[in-house]
Amino acid sequence: MKIISADDHLSETPDLWEKRLPKGLREKGPRFVQLPGGGDGWLMPGAPAPRPLGLDVMAGRRYEDYQASGIRWQDVRPGCYEPSARLRDMDEGGIWGTVLYPNVGLGFGGGRGFSGDWEMAIACMRAYNDHLSEFCSHNLNRLAGAALVPMASTESAVAEVQRAGKLPGIRAAMLPVFPADQKEWNHPDYEPLWSALEDNGLAISIHISEKRGQKIAPWAMAHPGGAETMINTITLGTAEAFSYMMWSGVFDRHPGLKVVSVESGIGWLGYFRERANNVYKRHRYWTHSKLQHEPGEYFGRNIFATFEEDLVGIRTRDMIGVDALLWSSDYPHTDTSWPKCRENIDEHFVGVSDTDKRKVIAENAARVYGFDLN
Repeated sequence: MKIISADDHLSETPDLWEKRLPKGLREKGPRFVQLPGGGDGWLMPGAPAPRPLGLDVMAGRRYEDYQASGIRWQDVRPGCYEPSARLRDMDEGGIWGTVLYPNVGLGFGGGRGFSGDWEMAIACMRAYNDHLSEFCSHNLNRLAGAALVPMASTESAVAEVQRAGKLPGIRAAMLPVFPADQKEWNHPDYEPLWSALEDNGLAISIHISEKRGQKIAPWAMAHPGGAETMINTITLGTAEAFSYMMWSGVFDRHPGLKVVSVESGIGWLGYFRERANNVYKRHRYWTHSKLQHEPGEYFGRNIFATFEEDLVGIRTRDMIGVDALLWSSDYPHTDTSWPKCRENIDEHFVGVSDTDKRKVIAENAARVYGFDLN
């Protein structure tokens, strides 16, 4: 069976923004720097401290060797940033196709990571999207990417969706868990964005990120269990985004729209779907619900989710809807199963029919992202 990883990552090269930003922005743009304590990292505009290179490039390392900082660029596996090396690593792991997300770009949050400097945010996202397209162009059959979308306004978001949607290899648009302007995803202002995404055939990707109000702050992380609490609960944020979109009726107005919860797992989806159906059954009358269908009908048609290691989700796949589930390797992050991807799949699919297995490891992703499995 061909295998598609619906969530992998592309490490931004040290000169990406230095080369690609407009000349007037390069000096104050993102900079790759050597850190005082050792290792390299990214200094982002307006950030109080650099972001170390570390946990986002751990592919192939033992769990005991994971480190949050202290990594030098020359020690990063070439498959993290070089397309030919990536394809070789995919072959080694048994992966045929992949959908790529950023590394440091995950922190952009639709623009929140730029301290209100939207000129810089838009320029940085455009530069990344161009770089991503060029990377994917090395093999458009096997490599696909999710473009970053600036949420300065609906107009800026739509403009980049329309621009990036025409770039080779771009098959999705990455939206933050919650909009940068503090509106929720059910706000009517976003209707032009949904239309642009549907018209351009781009899936919506909502990658794992902090929940609204979750504090990822030095003082919280310094106390016992701070880091573990953040990692343990960060997966729950996309449920809120799913809810606002679904209950607003966006999937009835735009039946071709697909939204994917990325890297947040699937074990929670069975309860989420059951709860949503119950809310619809009991409360749609007095709330004057906009939905034309029971919420469960959107799973596998409009709503999807990726996972790396989630035996609970696979065992409850009938309650979630197997058509909604997408396997991923998360290369080169800490959740990755690479290079033992096939072993990971074998462990998850004991007793699962080949029909269901094919859907989860390839066919569903091919349908969402337009891969040709022939």
